[in-house]
Amino acid sequence: MIRLSEIAEAGHFNKAHGIKGEMSATLDFDLDLDNVRCIIVSVEGIFVPFFIRSWRPKTADTCLLTLEGIETDVKAQEFNNRTFYILRSDIPEDDSDDEFDDEDGFYASDLIGYRIHDCHLGDIGMISSINDATENVLFVISTDKGDEIFVPVADEYIEDIDHDTQTITTNLPDGLVDLND
Repeated sequence: MIRLSEIAEAGHFNKAHGIKGEMSATLDFDLDLDNVRCIIVSVEGIFVPFFIRSWRPKTADTCLLTLEGIETDVKAQEFNNRTFYILRSDIPEDDSDDEFDDEDGFYASDLIGYRIHDCHLGDIGMISSINDATENVLFVISTDKGDEIFVPVADEYIEDIDHDTQTITTNLPDGLVDLND
């Protein structure tokens, strides 16, 4: 069974391309799909691996890909607008441009899979990915209800990080979590 802590969000499918199961996909970061063992999609709450049969670049951040077992446009359309993940072990290490580095050599991406527990709100959910598309880097937190909450990665909100229990204790400002509704 694939666990959320073992995967990282890598992009999303756009739409079917042609009639033979090829799909357009947008990648969240520079990724060579030749080095990816499988693409993982949540199907009814279970992370299911799909193996890449072929792929080719389309634009700077999109590609066209075909997955094993998906051979028609009807099957490919089932993936429209769905998020896909890759195994964290397939993400290439690149220390040269990681902007989340602090003085101790600790990265925000190291916290994926940790649970967020707020002093006032209690258990919020698990960090599923990091969003660095804006100037403010955000934790993407998946709640137990299946919602996503965005919380800034900021020292002033983090009270404690317990690596043994993989728990982050926060003290979030009133209303911050409600902004995501």
